[in-house]
Amino acid sequence: MSQIAFNTKLETPEGPFTVKTVLKSPTAVMTRTDDGEVRFAMSKPAGVDEKQAVLAIKLDNGRSLRVGPEQVLLKQGGAEIAAQDVSVGDRLETVFGFPAGYTYKTDAGDEVESDGCVGVVSVGPGGEADLYSLTVDMTGRFAFSAGVIGVA
Repeated sequence: MSQIAFNTKLETPEGPFTVKTVLKSPTAVMTRTDDGEVRFAMSKPAGVDEKQAVLAIKLDNGRSLRVGPEQVLLKQGGAEIAAQDVSVGDRLETVFGFPAGYTYKTDAGDEVESDGCVGVVSVGPGGEADLYSLTVDMTGRFAFSAGVIGVA
């Protein structure tokens, strides 16, 4: 079951909104299908746990998210991992990166081959927050505004 801090943002057709806002009523959220297609699917509230410990996960794309320790994320290759088991250097699946195998140039002019993922640069305590859970039609997955894919 998802464990998303109230102020962590999810991607919707109208742009990024906090999970607390998204779950006020059924709302579409960005998802990725089993065949890799990025699209939107309806989400529905599934509960709230008040004042729980959260983890802050910072990514190499400059973004971050706050989630409960049992929130499931997708690692490179699609393997599921609980947030409490994420380590610095892990590569997480993303909806906002170049596809795996795509070669691009950095601002410095270096050529880099994308692995289709975003890297974890730090994981640590993120204080306390109300944790929201949701369900997502069709895939059971959603996209954090940080780009990482979570499992509902």
